Amino acid sequence: MTAINFIYEENQITIYMDTLSLDEKGRPFKYVSKLFPIPHLRSVICGTGNLDLIMDWVHQVQRNVIAADIAYLSEITTEQLIALQEKYPKDAGATTIYQFGYSQLVEKLKGYVYRSTKDFFQEEYDFCFGIKPEVDFDWDQEGKAGLDNAFINLMVKQKEIDDKNPNRVGIGGEIHKFILNKDTYLLYTLHRFSDYESCYDEILKNLKSRS
Repeated sequence: MTAINFIYEENQITIYMDTLSLDEKGRPFKYVSKLFPIPHLRSVICGTGNLDLIMDWVHQVQRNVIAADIAYLSEITTEQLIALQEKYPKDAGATTIYQFGYSQLVEKLKGYVYRSTKDFFQEEYDFCFGIKPEVDFDWDQEGKAGLDNAFINLMVKQKEIDDKNPNRVGIGGEIHKFILNKDTYLLYTLHRFSDYESCYDEILKNLKSRS
């Protein structure tokens, strides 16, 4: 359902995601937000795969989780995601939830990933560079133009490759950039893909065909 690229450092987490969602037939369905800042938990939730399950989880966190940061959230995520997934058919596709945030207990940023293919078992990240989907990319050369330009070029390449794939995940719309550190939550639109308008026309056309 998306491209997700991030830099997880000791003092800051930077995330880049697109906004295109496909329908069950692999056609452009709508533009959506795929990352959800949760400032009162000093956290951000990102998701790829089943949009309904992702939104169920975000709603669950907002509605039912009483906590101050990511520490308690990380303790309950696996169990809650397993329960939420039960209402969806097994062929609904793989879903991955990413959660990053600041833990006041250890006074550090934390990063976790939960994959439906692994029963949402909690995997904790070490500081890392995350690229999904993976593509060949010359970071030494591309990085000379600046970090944001490098990530724009990376995601343009991810999209070009994905658009040619008959089983594409769907990459398009805009690139949203999110920055999180101990006290800051910054989200803005970094880039709009060149086919934004034509893809939106296709979204509207597909909407009419479903009505």
